[in-house]
Amino acid sequence: MRDQLRVLKHGLIASWTVFSAFQTWKTWTFTWLSRLLIQACFFALIGRMLGSQQQVDYLLIGNVVAIMAIDATVVILLAVGERQAGTLALMVAAPSTHLTVYLAKGLVNLGSGVAASTTAFLVLPPLFGVRLPWPSAALVPLMIFVVGVSCYCYGTCVASFVLGFPSARWLALNLSYLVLMTFCGVNVPTSFWPGWLRAVTSVLPMTHGLAAIRAFVAEAPGVVVLGQLGLELCVGGAWFAVAAVSFNRMVRRGRRDGTIEFGG
Repeated sequence: MRDQLRVLKHGLIASWTVFSAFQTWKTWTFTWLSRLLIQACFFALIGRMLGSQQQVDYLLIGNVVAIMAIDATVVILLAVGERQAGTLALMVAAPSTHLTVYLAKGLVNLGSGVAASTTAFLVLPPLFGVRLPWPSAALVPLMIFVVGVSCYCYGTCVASFVLGFPSARWLALNLSYLVLMTFCGVNVPTSFWPGWLRAVTSVLPMTHGLAAIRAFVAEAPGVVVLGQLGLELCVGGAWFAVAAVSFNRMVRRGRRDGTIEFGG
């Protein structure tokens, strides 16, 4: 466990070094964050054009939470980038499981997503007349974090499959978060989809976490909110388990046939 935590710490430091080389607080605020806020506003304005405050509330809350999913799934690019850079073999040789190294590489982006989503939650609702149950609404960022962790595990799982096809990394990233935004209740209720598709969405991250946040904002009973958050954690854990198995298979295959240093 000590080695795992040590590698996680150094991976996080390395991740922050890379992140800060490309982003300053100014560029993050006025390019990345502003772009995400505008995206959420766009969908909220659709609700306003429909003349329904209920639609405004639904679309805004959904897209505020979806902001976090975009950043969380960037781990796909980071993981595949290690193989392209030829550093995968070094990461596998680290004194911990290789999954720990991969998880550490994207934690800064997860933090960026939670920060952006929380900022949107604090700034945008007053602009669109969305009523929040203050002061208890201060707990929503914690729920966003739970959803973020679940989406991060999902992104890590996708990355484990894309490692063999580095050229598909951008397609995998875009499809990964667009699937969540389309089917997990961001812009339309999951009940809109046919039964078989609802069953699929129930095992996708963000579905239950977003439902928990919506229920909390609507001041639903706490047991409903906690139940949905518990399901979100279970979904995230399942994606993490699949990621661990997939990474292990990739590493074993790479060691066996000598392709672990393949840059593709």
